[in-house]
Amino acid sequence: MKDFGWRLENLRDKSGFTKREVSLLLGFTANVYGSYEREDRRPALETIIKLADIYDVSLDYLIRGEEYQQNDVSISNQKKLQTVIDYFRNAGINDPYFLQLEKWRLLNKNDLREISNHFEWMVDKARTGNRD
Repeated sequence: MKDFGWRLENLRDKSGFTKREVSLLLGFTANVYGSYEREDRRPALETIIKLADIYDVSLDYLIRGEEYQQNDVSISNQKKLQTVIDYFRNAGINDPYFLQLEKWRLLNKNDLREISNHFEWMVDKARTGNRD
């Protein structure tokens, strides 16, 4: 948690709080909160969550100093999934079975491979016009 204390101090200053005020909000003495800013002590996770709420920042910012950034692959996959969901909705299927995550947990690697192969077979049938 590099520069954690500096971020706390900076956020407190920007928010207009005193150390004592933040300490009271957390239920601690001013000395305990001051030790977080000096980085003499590290707060418990519950305290970090409270601090993020007090300062209205993400945990990522408070702990790492930067907001969470999704990578391009993750964003691309999310867009693809949304497009698939839209295809189902356009076909009048608003709650497709394949979106029920608890069902996926029941499947093993071979089951997933079989589903993928079946989907590929169905697409090939549609492409060639061999629909029975």
